[in-house]
Amino acid sequence: MKNRNQIIVVALSLFFLIGTSAAQQERKPLKYKIRQSNGSELLPPIVFLMHGYGGNNKQFNQAMKMIDDRFLIVSMNGPHKKWFGLMNLWFEYKISNGDTTSNQEQFDHSINRVLFTMGVIKQKYNYDPDKIYIGGYSQGAIVAYKLALLYPEKFAGIVIHSARLPVEYSIKSPSDIYQNLDMLIIHGNHDSVLTSKWATQGVKLFKRLGAEVEYYGGNFGHERTEDSISQMSRWLNERIDGK
Repeated sequence: MKNRNQIIVVALSLFFLIGTSAAQQERKPLKYKIRQSNGSELLPPIVFLMHGYGGNNKQFNQAMKMIDDRFLIVSMNGPHKKWFGLMNLWFEYKISNGDTTSNQEQFDHSINRVLFTMGVIKQKYNYDPDKIYIGGYSQGAIVAYKLALLYPEKFAGIVIHSARLPVEYSIKSPSDIYQNLDMLIIHGNHDSVLTSKWATQGVKLFKRLGAEVEYYGGNFGHERTEDSISQMSRWLNERIDGK
C-alpha cells in the first residue's frame, strides 16, 4: 500500500509539473524579427507575419523591405520544432484517406503564444490597437485564418497567402462581428500543394460573414514570389492610406 501511494504521489507531481510547464510556455513570447516603423506616427499600424511549415521568421525579409515603412512589422517563429530544431512549425498535420488532420493541442498552443507575443510587442514598442493586421504564408496563414475566426474584433485586416481554412474551426455569434474585417487572399493558380479550391472556400466563407474580401490569383505555385509579395505590400499600403 505504501509503494502504491508513493507511485500515485509521483504521478500526480509529474502531472502538475507538466501542466505548469505548458502554462509557463504559453506565457513566453515567440522568437521574432522586427522592422520598426519610420516613427512618423505616435501609434503606428502593425503587421504580424507567420511563416510556412518548416520555415522561420526570415521568410518575410522581402516583404519587410516592400511594405510601407509607416508599419511596424513583426515576423514570428512557430513554437514547435522538428529535425533537431532546424524546422519551425505551428502544428503537425497528417493526410489520411485523402483528408487532413491537425494536432489541435499544438494549434491551440500556437494561437496562445501569438496572442501573448502581440501583448509583449505592445508593451515594448506600442502600436495602434485599431490597426492590427495579421497574415502568413501556407501553415502560418492557416493560423491567421483561425485567429480571424476566433478574435475578429482584434484585427483590422488579414492577409492569407497560399492556405486553406483550418481543419477545425467555429464561427462566433452574432456573425456581424466579422463585418469590420478586411481580407486579402492570395493564391497561386498553379499551386499543386493546396489547389485554388481551398482559396475559394475561404473567400466564400468570409464574404458570407460580411467581411470585405479581395482575392488575387497569381501565375505561380505554392510559393512566395515578387508578384505575391508586391500584392501584399500594395494591399497593406492601401489600408494605411484609407483606401
